[in-house]
Amino acid sequence: MTFSPCLRLSLALGLLAWAGAASPRAEEGFWLFSEAPTEKIARKYGIHLTSEWLDRLERSTVRFNIKRFDVDIGGSGAFVSADGLIVTNRHVIPRQFLEAISTPEADPPGDGFVARSEREEREIPGLSLDAIVASADVTAEIAARIKATGRRIEDERSRREVVEEIERNASDAPGVVAEVVSLDSGARDMLYVYRRYSDIRLVFAPEAEAARRPGDHPAPSFDVALVRAYENGSPAQASQFLRLSRRPLAEGDPIFISGAPTKSSRHLFAAELEAQRDIALPRWVRAYAKLHDRLAAFAAGHAETARAAAPLLGAIGFFRRIIEDRLASLQDRSFLHSRRQEENAILKTIGERRDEPSAEAIRNLASNVATHAQNIFRGELLAFGGPPPWRGQVVTLPYGVELAGPLYSFGNILLKLRRERELSGKEHSDGSLVKERVDLENWLLRAPSIDPDIEVVRLGCFFETLIETFGSDDPIVQIALAGASPAERAEKLVRGTRLGDPGFRRALYVSDSAHFDAASDPLLDMLRALEPENVRIADAWRESEGRLEAEGMRARRAAASARTENSYPDGTRSARFGFGMVAGWVRQERRIPAVATLAAFYDRRDGSDFSDGRRAPPPRWALAADKIDREVALDFVSTADVVGGSSGSATVDAEGRLVGVVFGPGAIEGAIAADVAYAAGKPRRTAHVSAAALLEALTRVYDAPRLVEELQRTTAERSP
Repeated sequence: MTFSPCLRLSLALGLLAWAGAASPRAEEGFWLFSEAPTEKIARKYGIHLTSEWLDRLERSTVRFNIKRFDVDIGGSGAFVSADGLIVTNRHVIPRQFLEAISTPEADPPGDGFVARSEREEREIPGLSLDAIVASADVTAEIAARIKATGRRIEDERSRREVVEEIERNASDAPGVVAEVVSLDSGARDMLYVYRRYSDIRLVFAPEAEAARRPGDHPAPSFDVALVRAYENGSPAQASQFLRLSRRPLAEGDPIFISGAPTKSSRHLFAAELEAQRDIALPRWVRAYAKLHDRLAAFAAGHAETARAAAPLLGAIGFFRRIIEDRLASLQDRSFLHSRRQEENAILKTIGERRDEPSAEAIRNLASNVATHAQNIFRGELLAFGGPPPWRGQVVTLPYGVELAGPLYSFGNILLKLRRERELSGKEHSDGSLVKERVDLENWLLRAPSIDPDIEVVRLGCFFETLIETFGSDDPIVQIALAGASPAERAEKLVRGTRLGDPGFRRALYVSDSAHFDAASDPLLDMLRALEPENVRIADAWRESEGRLEAEGMRARRAAASARTENSYPDGTRSARFGFGMVAGWVRQERRIPAVATLAAFYDRRDGSDFSDGRRAPPPRWALAADKIDREVALDFVSTADVVGGSSGSATVDAEGRLVGVVFGPGAIEGAIAADVAYAAGKPRRTAHVSAAALLEALTRVYDAPRLVEELQRTTAERSP
C-alpha cells in the first residue's frame, strides 16, 4: 500500500500490530482463521476453540461487494438462517441502493422496511455478496511456477499469468469466484474461493432515525439490517449459519468476531509513522485550525453570517478534530518506542542470517521517507492526490481541495478538462470517463450558490498555507500572490472572478479550445500561470509516491521473512477472526458503561454526549414504548480489534451464538489511527448492536413474527 502522510480513512472510519518478532497485545488483530491464536485465547479466557467451531464461524461469514467510485468500501455480514437470511448493518447498504427500491408507498431509506412475507422481500439491484467456500496457501505453487528472469516487468507479467490461471481453475463452476490475495506485501499468497450471490433482497431495515448514531457510546443506535441471498429465484441454502442468543451480556464477557476488513496499514515502519507525526499531520492541523478559527471569527459577527458559515464551519471543525486526534495518537511515545524495538529485533534476525539485501531495503526506506513525505504533502496540498472534488469525502481526508475552496477547484478542473481534449483515450483521467460525467457536471454546473465573503476567508487561508509550505520566494507563491498579501490577493481574485457564475462555467465547459484559451478571468488566469509549477510539483509527488510504495513493499517483505512467531496480516477483504471482551472505559474521569439498554431510546438522562442534543424516540419506537423491555441490551462495546470493512461483522459468544453485530468504533477519539495502530494514546473500543435488541425490536416494535421465528429456528426446516 502506498504510504501517505495524509489521513487515510475508509467511508465507513474509515477503522497495531507488527509482523515482526514481538507478539501483539492479547485482543489485537484480525487473524486468518487458519492461524487463529487459540492458545492465547485459552490462556486468557479459559476457552478452547476447536477447528470445527472456527470453520462454522468462517463459513457463516459473508462480505459485501460494494464500491464507491471504483474503491472497495466493503462491509461484512453473516448467515443467520438456513434459508439465506443475513444480518449486517443498515449503513453497510448504501443509501442509493435503498432509494432504488423506493416507491410512492414505501420509503426504505427514511421510513425503514419490513417484509411480512417472502413475496414482499425486495431485490436490491446491483448488490452482491460472497460467502467463503475454501481457502489455501498457494505461495509455494506460485513461486515454483514463476519463470524468474531478474527483469522486473517480465517477472511481474509471469506472476500475473500464474495467478490468473490459478484463479480460473478454481472458479470454473457457475456462481463461484476465486481470487489470490497477497499478504505481507507479497511475502505469501492465499487463494480464496467464494460463492457469489447476485440476487440479494431486502428483508428488514429500521428507519433512518433509529439507525442513526447521535454520538459516541452509549448514545443509542439500532444500526442493523436483514437481507436474504437468493439462487435461481429461491432462498439460498446456507450450509452454516449462526443462531441468535438473548443472553444478557456483562462486563468482562469474552466475545469473538468474524468479518472481512477491507484495508489497514498495521505494518508501517516507525520512520513512516514519524513522518506522519512530524511532517504532514502538524501541517494539516495548522492549516485546518487556521481556517476553522478564521471562519469562527467571521461567523461571530452577525446572525446572518453565522448561518451562512455554519455548514462549512462544521465540516472543517470535524476534519480538524480527526487530524488532531490522529496526531495525538501518533505522539504516544510508548507506542513508537515499542515499534522501534520490534524493528531492531527484525534487523538483528536479518543480520544473523547475513541477509544484506533485506537489511538494505529497511534502511533505504528509513533514510528516504522524510523527503518523500515532504513531496507528497505538497502534492496533496495542491490536490494532485485523492478523489476529485465531485466525489466528496469518499475515501481519503484531508486534501488541499478542502482548503482552497470551490472557485479554485472549478478553475483547476476546467483547465484539466481543456488539456485532456488533446490526450488519447488511455491518457484521460477520472473526469473524462463517461461513468463520471453526471457527477462531474452536477458538481461543476449545478453547484449551490457560493458566498464570496466566505470564499475570501477560505482562499486567503490557503495562500497563507502555501507560504508556510513552499516559502515566500518559491515561484508558485510568487505567481499566486503577485506581490500582494494573502488577504489582499484573495479579496481581488474572489471579487473579480466569474467562476462563481454557473453560466460562465458552462460556457467554458462546452467551448472549443480556441474560445476557452481566449477567455479571460483573474482566477483562471492565475491558475493558467501556475500550470508549469504544478507540473514540477506533481512530478515530484508522483515519483515520491511510487518510490515510497516500492521501497515500503520491499521493506515489509523483508520484515515478514524475519517473523519468529505467528502474527496477522493487514486487511484484504478476506474473512478474518478477532476476539476481545465486553468492557467499558473511563473518559474525563467518568466511567462509560459497557452496555446501553433499550431504555436509551426513551430516557436520555444517561449522560450521553450527543452532538445534536436530545431527541425524541423514532415514531415506531414511541408507539411501542409501553410494550418494549427497556432492560434488554441495545448496544455494547468491547476490546475487539476492527478497521474499515468490519462493519456488519458477526459477534458471537463461546458457544458460537450470535450476540451482536459490529457497527463502528465506540468513540471517535482513539479510533482515528485504527488503520495503523490497535492501541496508540487512547483506549480502543468497538461498538456492537445487540442480537437481543434485534429480536426484541422485531417482536415489539416492528411486529415481524415471521422473522423472529426464523431467527430462533434451530433446524433447516422452513416455515410454510
